[in-house]
This record gives sequence, structure tokens and C-alpha cells, in this order.
Amino acid sequence: MNSWTVMSRLRTFLAMAAVVLIITAAQSAQAQSNCGVTGSGGSTSIQYDPFASSGLQSVDIPLTLTRVTAGGGKKTQEAYFVLTKPAGSPAYQVQATVPGGGTYFDVLYDSNAVPSNLPTISNIQTGQIAVQFGGAAQPDTLQINLRVTVPANVDLTAGGLIQFGIRYVCKGTGGLNDVLTPIDSAAAISINVNVLSALRASFVGTALDFGELAQVSNVQAPTVKTSASNHVRVQSSGPYTVTLGVMPGDAQPFVLTPSGASTTDSSQQIRYSVRFLGQSRSPTSTSPISQTCARAGIGDAVEDRLPVQGTLIDGGATKAISPNYSENLVVTITPLVAGSVAPTDCGSIPL
Repeated sequence: MNSWTVMSRLRTFLAMAAVVLIITAAQSAQAQSNCGVTGSGGSTSIQYDPFASSGLQSVDIPLTLTRVTAGGGKKTQEAYFVLTKPAGSPAYQVQATVPGGGTYFDVLYDSNAVPSNLPTISNIQTGQIAVQFGGAAQPDTLQINLRVTVPANVDLTAGGLIQFGIRYVCKGTGGLNDVLTPIDSAAAISINVNVLSALRASFVGTALDFGELAQVSNVQAPTVKTSASNHVRVQSSGPYTVTLGVMPGDAQPFVLTPSGASTTDSSQQIRYSVRFLGQSRSPTSTSPISQTCARAGIGDAVEDRLPVQGTLIDGGATKAISPNYSENLVVTITPLVAGSVAPTDCGSIPL
């Protein structure tokens, strides 16, 4: 007598994500005496599949910078800045193109690892962005373009934010003070992932095999179990639902029969139970096991691993001989929209 099997359905969902960028002023009470910049950006649409091998190719974000001004012709003339991200966050890539066509590369740093010489008042220093507003007669705004690339397999939360800070220095004109000590503005740039829901799942392990049953008595049956290492593997950027049940139309749930065929002959029926997500099902309790789960995360290190195990109810010693007693189970996993209430950490539920 042989094994019973599990069938799993794999669904991967992509959604559109909107990107919104805002830079806030780092100046407050000193805004009338010190140079500085504020900024705002438009929005654009991107598609990001965290499971794609190439990640997000790139997204261009137009950023309008406005210089701080004061009365009497006092204005910000030059600004130099780098972008920062929280330590340990993904390896995003950012390049900036300023008016006149100059492009700056490698301008994003972990917030705790910005080189001590950046930013600085210098038009030739690499690793920072330099903008020139010009004298008091020049326009007070200019537009730069930020090109952001998100790598593959980033553990982004559906509905969450990608945030960058800025660290800048600047020079004033007309009597407006220079700022030579870098000023930090945390979370100054926000890339808002409005709806990003992606999910990948698979069954990991061997066939759910009870082994040879011909010598197993009814007394011994409850001690015969499938491997506890078998599990359903889930990676998701948002919450999801998971359901385990028998195939539609299965008239004999949780009963092994020769080749899975329907039969009323009790000598060809071996009952069993299955345990999944802390719940058990058997021929006397046949409703699907269903659970709404919190996001699993993206990547092997954070994925949910949902163990599944079968236990015999009947032995096979008195059953008809057959090379293959089996039944198919179906595991259906469906992502939910961002913001759905899903407090249960399904990956922590034991057998």
C-alpha cells in the first residue's frame, strides 16, 4: 500500500503601485536667516514583482526644488545633498539628473554609514548631488530627476512605504547665511506602494506517505504518521488566506482507497486524519481548514512554513491488497489586499 498525495495551487498576483515623493523643509525657526531647500514631486505608476529575477527596472521621479528666500534679495544660491536610507534596508539604487544634464550616481547611503566628508560645498565631489540656483535674479525653483531602481526579492510590505532621508549643506547669497554643518531630514522622500500584493507558495517535502500498511493493525494505526517535516511554503508581501480540504466532489473525505477511486467496500477504505495550522480533520470532521494569515514576507529567511501531517485511523492488515491507496488534498492560498485585518502569524502555528 502506498502514499496519499497533496496538490497545491500556486498563485502570484501583481498590482499597480503609485509612487509619491515629498521633501520637507529642514529649516524652521532659522529659515529666515539660513539657506535651505524645500521640494515636492509628482506621482507616477510602477509595477513591482518581488519574485521577478530582474526586480523593478527603474522609475523616474520628477522632483521640484524650491530655494529658501528672505527679504532684501536674500536667497539660497547652491545646495549639496545625499540621500539616506535606514540601516539594513534593501540595496536600492538612485541616480539624479539636474538641469543642464549633469547626472550623479551612487548618492544613496545607509543613514549610519554616510562618508564623513559628505555632503560638502563642492562642485566636483563625487557621491553627492549638486544644484545651482544662481543669483537673486534667477528662478527660485528647478527640477531634477531621480531614477530609483528596486532590486529583486525585496521584502516590501504591501501598502507600505520606501523612505529616503536627505542630508544637505548649502550656500546663501544676498546676506543669507550658509549652512556648512550637514542637516538631516529623515524620511524626507516617500515612495508610497499603494497596492502591492504578491504571493508565492509550494509544497516542500516528500509525498505524504504512510509507507507499507499491510502489516499495520488497527491498534498500531494511531502511531503511524507521515513526516512532520513536510510543509507548505509561503512568501507574500501582504496578508493571505490558506485553505486545506479534499478535492471537489470527493464523497469520502479523508479516506484512502485504491488509486483514490470511490468505493463503498469497507475492505478498500483506510481512514486517516490530517493536521494543519493547529487543526485536525478526519472522516467525522470534514470541513476545510481555513485561516487568514498575516504577511509572510519575501525571502527564504522570513517565509512562512506551515507543517502538515497525516495520522492513520485504520490499519491495513485486514484491508484488500492494492499497490496504491491514496487521496488528493487541495491547498489553496490567496493574497488579500493591503490593509486587510490579519493578526495571525500562521508561520508560528505548530502541528
